[in-house]
Amino acid sequence: MENQEVNTVLWIGTSVSLFFGGGLIFLVLFYQNHLAKIKRIEAELLLKAALQSEKNERTRIAADIHDGISGDLNAVRNFITILQKQEADEDKMSILKGIHSGIEAALQNTRSISYKLMPQLLESAGLVIALEDYFERLTAAYKGIEFNIEAPNKVSLAPEKAYEVFRIVQEFSTNMIKYGQISKCTVMFYERQDSVIIEIIEDGNPYNFDALFKISKGAGMGNIRSRLKILEAAFEQKQTTSGNHFSIVIKTSA
Repeated sequence: MENQEVNTVLWIGTSVSLFFGGGLIFLVLFYQNHLAKIKRIEAELLLKAALQSEKNERTRIAADIHDGISGDLNAVRNFITILQKQEADEDKMSILKGIHSGIEAALQNTRSISYKLMPQLLESAGLVIALEDYFERLTAAYKGIEFNIEAPNKVSLAPEKAYEVFRIVQEFSTNMIKYGQISKCTVMFYERQDSVIIEIIEDGNPYNFDALFKISKGAGMGNIRSRLKILEAAFEQKQTTSGNHFSIVIKTSA
């Protein structure tokens, strides 16, 4: 009888210990999972804040260049033009002409820098028009490389998402020009139900995006990854016999 009571007590004690032990393990795992979730959310918020800060700074600097420096250079150019009309000495005219040419070059550079920082068409006309303009500039600047866009007149993306997509395409095109030895690139947009699909197809040197990302020391591929994460986009590199083909799927309802 005593042995039975002892066994019962031991069984109850073991059961209670197992119950509390299991509960403790559950609490530890729950806490670790909750902590990991909090850290992940914090990292995402920091990333969003960093990219938003970058966008704001780009906008501010672009406006300063456009309204400030460009305005000052235009004023000096106009003053030089007046002096040219009044000057009869050929030597002085030659000097003024050189100054005028230098100012024109500086104005062109400031316009280019301002555009790269924040294309005005992106906010005023939308993503498709902004990319069409960007590709026209690239095609004109880099002879032998053809950039095309195939898209509806309007893509159903919120302005903040459209901005990130523009930067992603910009990073891809920059990498193509620098390293890809491409002759043609086509970016296609189309919509399916609640998603926008973006296909980037180019005929440059084939490479594996994930493998290159791991060893890349430049910021370009990291920027692409960060922006894809902010968009919560599905990213895939598709198999192709030549060149490279990337697919990006963005939920429009999110």
